Amino acid sequence: MSILYVCHGHPRYAKGGGELAAWRLFQAFEAEGAAFLAAAPSLAVMPPGCEVMSAGPRQWLIKPSLSPLQHGTEVSLQDGGALHQALADLRPELVHLHHYVHVGIDLVHALRRWFPQAGFLFTLHEYWGPCAYEGRLLRRSGELCAGPEPEACVQCVGQEQRVDLAIRQLRLQRMFAAIDHCLSPSLFLKQRYVAWGLDPQRISVVENLPAPAPASVESGANAGTGSLVLGYFGQVNPWKGLELILQAVQRARRRCGQLSVQLHGCGQADLDASTSPYPELAGRLAELVDQLGPEAVQLCGRYDSDQLAARMAGVDAVLMASTWFENAPMVIQEAFQHGRPVLAPRLGGMAEKVQHEVSGLLFAPGDPADLARTIERCVDEIDLLPRLQAQVQRMPLKGARSLEQHRRLYARFRGSSAAVEPSLAQGDPSLLEDLRQNFEPLGANCELGFLMGRLGIQRSSLFRWLFTPLASLEQVLAEGLDRFFSEPVAVTDPVMAADMVVDQRTGIFFHAGELRQQLEQAGHDPAALAEVREGGACRDQRGKYRYLVEKFLASVPVASTLHVFSDFHRELDEAAMLRIHSRLRDLGKPLGSTLLFVQPADGSTPVNSVRCLGDGLQLAAIRRFAPGEHADQIDLEAWISVLSRSRQLSS
Repeated sequence: MSILYVCHGHPRYAKGGGELAAWRLFQAFEAEGAAFLAAAPSLAVMPPGCEVMSAGPRQWLIKPSLSPLQHGTEVSLQDGGALHQALADLRPELVHLHHYVHVGIDLVHALRRWFPQAGFLFTLHEYWGPCAYEGRLLRRSGELCAGPEPEACVQCVGQEQRVDLAIRQLRLQRMFAAIDHCLSPSLFLKQRYVAWGLDPQRISVVENLPAPAPASVESGANAGTGSLVLGYFGQVNPWKGLELILQAVQRARRRCGQLSVQLHGCGQADLDASTSPYPELAGRLAELVDQLGPEAVQLCGRYDSDQLAARMAGVDAVLMASTWFENAPMVIQEAFQHGRPVLAPRLGGMAEKVQHEVSGLLFAPGDPADLARTIERCVDEIDLLPRLQAQVQRMPLKGARSLEQHRRLYARFRGSSAAVEPSLAQGDPSLLEDLRQNFEPLGANCELGFLMGRLGIQRSSLFRWLFTPLASLEQVLAEGLDRFFSEPVAVTDPVMAADMVVDQRTGIFFHAGELRQQLEQAGHDPAALAEVREGGACRDQRGKYRYLVEKFLASVPVASTLHVFSDFHRELDEAAMLRIHSRLRDLGKPLGSTLLFVQPADGSTPVNSVRCLGDGLQLAAIRRFAPGEHADQIDLEAWISVLSRSRQLSS
């Protein structure tokens, strides 16, 4: 299977998780004609005046992008240019992208132009879509971020970048519209991109391909000796939590004198404030290392992959304390492959990959005291670590499963682009562009969300994935969308999706899997419910919907906005339509701006017809809605016909 892998870096120069994930897939399919295209680490690697250089058989490096916000491509993308010529002999059935950072967004569109027959897949590695500031959903202040909010984003990237942020959003929307399908190494990461606006049906959760499993796994380094050696494997930077680890070890050693920690990836040079890219952090780490002494902390330095087994053999458990929502840390995969349980914060993808009391232990993120208590358990409870190690060693390795999942997706999308549906390819390009810019759903179920995805509309929208009864829509519009998400409770109706909560104040249903689990556990206990509603999962949802409410309110006064309500539950009458129209007018909807109500055809009017009721009000009779239990099974042809007639009446 001929596949072109595109990555933000080459593992020869950068051994981050994304680079290694792409490289391992390239190696797995190299014999079938795979190729590898990556950004050079810097211009210094490239010969003077060179835009493209060979990095090995069917491997190329290109000049890195120099625009951190808009992600422009620095190499010429003209037909006949150096890159086009370098790739001219390729006939890929698939282009599998692993990033646009460093290679640039424009490259994606050029590859689409050069390889129109290829399917395009995209593996999401961080949060660069929703987060313009370093892609970690970590604010400049160090606080975790629930998702993009205009003012908060400006605080992170700077007031002078406000226009660039808006341009960046448009460029990303256009790029994701060109992708056939996305892969996410964790459910947590997928949920963040769905909250940002991507269609959940276009994202599959697939683990990154791990390194080959070792031939044998050694038992714990200090089994039965009474001592405990923990291992940190990673880089030295402010968001990896290394300072927190040393603080926790310092606390734990007051009770556990036989405790020590090995820092793999950290050498003496990393603690030199005069040369470190993070001088303040380096100074604090150096002070902690001096206080702890060599018996407690060993600086083991950098390592290559062929040294990993020996280093893992010297520790009892692997320790990590990242302060951001890590997606799918490679170190967790590596620890499990070598039979080592993991101590990790209850945060992001780490909490998803490490099963508490089964494959490791979870502790409160950012809390050295709780980490110290967790470490002390490993010493005090004699059977704890041997039990965890045995359970990890019995876990099935995921390499073969990950490779098979990739093969299935490759077979599904190989050799034919699905980015533009055949029925859309013959559509009016100006209509499609109009809808992609101006379509704004109002409810009632998820059908309009799936319709947006089929039309290539990737931007987030307030009502896109909500189940919104007509009375609920009237209520929130009358309130100016204030307190939009305020009193969630778990949905127990088996007919509804398993991840849904309902705001008992408004009756609107929301997808929020993690929050639903917490609310279900809280039951009817008022104190427990109050605690959940003040907790992180609920705050995440409130932050998300504050942002979407702002976006919605900003769209209302725009005359070209097409607001659409689908009367799936057959609730509409003339009075209700007038009330909704009046509420939108109160929020600033201009005279004549279109509000389209869509009902299922009942034989009294022509199928897919649209009637103008005056002052922008329109009523359509569509051939059919999607079945309630399969909202993705939309009648795309009918919807395009209705929307086309609506826009003709509006012009």
